[in-house]
Order: sequence, then structure tokens, then C-alpha cells
Amino acid sequence: MIKFLCLIVVLSSAVFLVPAIAANAPELTACGIVTGADAQTFVGGPLDVKETAKEPTAEGASSYKSVCSYLGRGENFQNMLTASRVLDITLHFLDTADATAQIYENSFEQYRQRINSPDLPFTNATITPINGFGEKAFLLEAVTDTKTGYRSALIVFYKGRVAGSVAAWNKPQSSVETTKTVLKHVLSKLP
Repeated sequence: MIKFLCLIVVLSSAVFLVPAIAANAPELTACGIVTGADAQTFVGGPLDVKETAKEPTAEGASSYKSVCSYLGRGENFQNMLTASRVLDITLHFLDTADATAQIYENSFEQYRQRINSPDLPFTNATITPINGFGEKAFLLEAVTDTKTGYRSALIVFYKGRVAGSVAAWNKPQSSVETTKTVLKHVLSKLP
């Protein structure tokens, strides 16, 4: 009987403590998911960083956006497309999966409409849906450095209640492969 009562106490404690522990867990940020050390592994180092850890959004009471950009030391954040080394992550943490799916669909449509616009800072853009990166994802690839003809990649994705984009390169290595590697890392850290 005493063992039975102890088991009830233990189980009751678990039921009340687990949600309390989860509620106190730190919220994820882009730079928390891909640290400076991670970024150097992906694109080399040393790197400078620019972060917006948690910016509230209108998509829900607890929704926020987190941005983390790494650039080769001394390169210009205002001219990232021509930088030699870049790792840029934008994540939208939303209240519902439906809101996340809608942000993804809106992004897809906006990129689709704009890729051939003459006022964009890149040329020869293509959009390709890709599998294996969250619920849905597409790859945007374009020439971003007209001097070298280097093609940079951006993958837009969503998984559950998180939508976002990842771009990464270390010229002259393939931006597509580097970006996919970074995105796999990001997805492994998301709920």
C-alpha cells in the first residue's frame, strides 16, 4: 500500500512539474540554434555577427521573429550578397502551424512573382521545391555576384510552428550544399 501511495505521489509530481519546467525553458533564437562556433564550422571563420534575438510579431500573442547573420570578419552587412562568407537565418516562431504554413505560402508567392524583376540585386534566379526539409521547402538560387558569376542559395521552409529561411556560402564552394547542411542543423534543433 505504501509503495502504491509513493507511486501516486511520484506520478502526480511528474504531471505538475513537467509543464512547469517546459514553461520555464528558454525560447529559441536563431543565434542560439546556430552559434558562432557552429557558423565557423559551416562557413569558416573568423566571423562578425548581427542579431535580432526576439522581435514580437502580429501573428499571435507569443509569436516572434529571430534573425542571425554571420559575415566574414570586416565584410559589410549592408552588402551581404557579395560577401565571401555568409550564414543568414531568419526564423518565425508562431502560435499555430496554420499561421506558419500561411507565411510559407505567402513567401513562395512573393518570391515567385519577384524573381524576374529588374530592380533585384541578383540575376538568373530559379525557384525549385525541395523535399526533406520540414513540411515544405523551396530553394531560390541566383547569381548574386556578377563579377564572379557565383550562385547563392536561399532555402525557405516551415516545420510545425516555425517558418524561416537559411542562406549560407563560403565562396567558391557550393552555396546549395552549404545551405542544406545548415538547414539540417537548424531543423534538428526545432521542436
